[in-house]
Amino acid sequence: MEENSFNLPKQTHDIFAVMARGNFISSNGTKDNMGRLYDIINNPENFDRLQAYFNVIRYNIERGNNYFYFSKLNEPNSELEKKLERFEKYIDIIDLFASMDNKITIGTRFRPSEIAEECNANVRLKQKLQKIPLYRSETLHNKVREICDLMSRDSFLEMEDEQTESYKVLDSYTYLLDVINSIAIYEETGNGEETQGIIYN
Repeated sequence: MEENSFNLPKQTHDIFAVMARGNFISSNGTKDNMGRLYDIINNPENFDRLQAYFNVIRYNIERGNNYFYFSKLNEPNSELEKKLERFEKYIDIIDLFASMDNKITIGTRFRPSEIAEECNANVRLKQKLQKIPLYRSETLHNKVREICDLMSRDSFLEMEDEQTESYKVLDSYTYLLDVINSIAIYEETGNGEETQGIIYN
């Protein structure tokens, strides 16, 4: 089928380029015309046309709370397992963010230096930061930078100012919270002893 037969918005290619990479389109994003792309998808007529078109190429538009993303139709279990592995590393990050004095949530603006300073002054937070399984960094500041780089690549954060190294938390962060909340910690072994594991609901 040709694109013209779906009467698609002219930004369809831009929308596909973002979401086909596994990224999100958030209403409060500003980089790469993100907010505009959200408004286009959010238009009911556009949404129905885009959904019909992307379904043909085996993608499904999923709607979250002020964000959109792609899921794949008939996604194989191997892909789901990769997603689970990807989100496991976020458990410790979300735990750290939720434990800060100024909790990081949707729309929060912060600098990595602020988080590093609070972690340096709080032994419990420092331990949480140090155990996050990312690259080895010599300083707490660099460790937080790595976390911000990861979350920006996965489109949960957006750098607003390179000079001040200021970040904003995007609406897609809600998706991350929902996924983490759906990972249940279970404690069970065959011999009656307790151990810890992760199961995806």
